[in-house]
Amino acid sequence: MNLLVLLLIAIPAVSSLSYFSRSFRPLSAVAAFITLCIAAVINVFSISVSGFFLVNEMSRIIALTVSAVYLLSVIFALGYHHHLGESRNMRLHLSMMHLFASSMLFSLTVDNYGLLWIGIESTTITSALLLVIEENKLNLEAAWRYVVIVSSGLAISLISIIMIYKAFGTLDISVLLAEKHVYTPITEIAGATALIGFGTKIGIAPMHTWLPDAHSEAPSEISAMFSGVLLPVAAYALYRIYQVTGSPRMEALYIFFALITIATAALMMPSQRFYKRMFAYSTMENMAMIVIGLTIGGIGFTGAIVLLVSHAFGKAGAFYSSGNIISATGKKRIDEVKGLRDTMPQSWYVLLLSSLAVTGAPPSGTFIGVFLIFLGLADRGLLAVAAIIAVMMLVTFASVNMKVLSMTLSVGKDQAIQEAGRLQRAIAVSSVAMSTVVSVAFLIAGGI
Repeated sequence: MNLLVLLLIAIPAVSSLSYFSRSFRPLSAVAAFITLCIAAVINVFSISVSGFFLVNEMSRIIALTVSAVYLLSVIFALGYHHHLGESRNMRLHLSMMHLFASSMLFSLTVDNYGLLWIGIESTTITSALLLVIEENKLNLEAAWRYVVIVSSGLAISLISIIMIYKAFGTLDISVLLAEKHVYTPITEIAGATALIGFGTKIGIAPMHTWLPDAHSEAPSEISAMFSGVLLPVAAYALYRIYQVTGSPRMEALYIFFALITIATAALMMPSQRFYKRMFAYSTMENMAMIVIGLTIGGIGFTGAIVLLVSHAFGKAGAFYSSGNIISATGKKRIDEVKGLRDTMPQSWYVLLLSSLAVTGAPPSGTFIGVFLIFLGLADRGLLAVAAIIAVMMLVTFASVNMKVLSMTLSVGKDQAIQEAGRLQRAIAVSSVAMSTVVSVAFLIAGGI
């Protein structure tokens, strides 16, 4: 039903008008909850649409994930930014969160490559202001770098849209997916420019330079939305183009740049001094694995979807718990945070569990997703690629978890401190739990 999809997009968009209401805080939470309910109905009843919209199994699952992280982030923000009270900054922040969610849901449901590009570009516009709620110099610099680099990349991705129209004479996604394609130099240009353009948004190296700064300087709930759902929405856009341009040469190109990204993350991880920045590089690794899974197809595709969902919740939990630590200690450097088991006894374990979840420790959902992608690589005879990835992922796993262990289980000199509110802690815990529960439920249901 087109009406449900329209409501899915419209409710968060209209909710941005809560800026003008005295009840903007409860209205924001209610709007996000209703959006999640609609996304759940669309998934449970496999709602089909026609005309302007295109909704299939993949877009339904990602839309549900977006809606869930959107709700969790709105609720987290209400507690995390309690010091802002009824200020203009808080009103604007929540309003832009609604528009940000709406633009992502729009991107996931339109049946036109041109509109898909507009949707992805609108996520840049709506999310840039979310970086600067505290109005400090580092936030402003990160937001500026994000806008300039990502917008430049998306300008290149526009070339891919133009090339698709030149090659096929239409931009209707459903029409092109139903046809068999002959790959030509024009379609390969489209695939390559899409990788550069949308790859910039995804965080594919070497176009990733905006990502560590934006994630480390953004408020924690926005870091969660960036890593958890914004980058997967951009990966969805890239995959839609790959479906009609994916020649063997394009497959090799996509896998090559994904390997470069995983290697970059593995090389940069040991030297990281800020824990939110460290988690940003972890996001690069996971997104590169998702791109590989989507590219090789088959069981690798299923693994990519499992990894996408589990990483969304696991990384959201990592950033929520990071935000709780920053809120309690005021410290962002890894070497300045010690003995969390003693100083934050009700929160420390969430950081550790989320760290294990996003780095693929069994039996987490990310482990299941990565394992399925490795099976997909083996089925394709890409054992050397799988071996290289395994080595680099071990480096990342060791780097991240050793640093988190030094923060949580080492002996600190500080006394117990005032922890984040119960609701903020509950949001972080539930996110980490959902990382595995949702992925296992997805596999039990038979995947897609």
